[in-house]
Amino acid sequence: MRIAITGSIGSGKSEAGKILKELGYTVIDTDALAHRTLTKDSDVYASIVNEYGNKAIGVDGNIDRRFLADLIFADPQEKKKVEGWMHPVIWRMVDEECEKHRQEDLVFVEVPLLFETGSQTRFDRSILILTTQKTAVARLMRHRKISQAEARRRWKSQMDPKLKARFADEVIRNDESTVELKLNLLKMIEKLKKNTSKGKHDGT
Repeated sequence: MRIAITGSIGSGKSEAGKILKELGYTVIDTDALAHRTLTKDSDVYASIVNEYGNKAIGVDGNIDRRFLADLIFADPQEKKKVEGWMHPVIWRMVDEECEKHRQEDLVFVEVPLLFETGSQTRFDRSILILTTQKTAVARLMRHRKISQAEARRRWKSQMDPKLKARFADEVIRNDESTVELKLNLLKMIEKLKKNTSKGKHDGT
């Protein structure tokens, strides 16, 4: 079963992915795959540099991720353009990674913009990690070293979490400690395992 883990920026979906890895499950991180598309030997790199010039190149010679983040969070049209280059490559990489683990009952994929891009149809189930705006903004300020105003702007640039909750198969709150998050994930896994076992028993 291929399961998407999603959530708004600052929701803690990466923390959920980390916990799932510690529990022994395969977790494919699309952000990590996206970073691979920004190296100087990739076609995506060439498209970005052709469009934005040397200002898009970081000190390491790869695409400057900070430049890219500032660009796409500030301008929806630029965001759409960049995603048009990156997403087809990322999904091809996701399919390749999932194929490597096809014998496993549960394979998790972290997808930040799952519902925004209509990508939920690629998965058997979708899990939304949900938190409050206040908590998300505080996490962004702490982890990404950005101002409160910038953190709020980035949070508001994404789909309303309440709307995401309507699309998701499961919703897990992440307002408290990582211990609470782990307990909620364990409950979710048990539910998924029961569904997987039932499907095998029914021959589906």
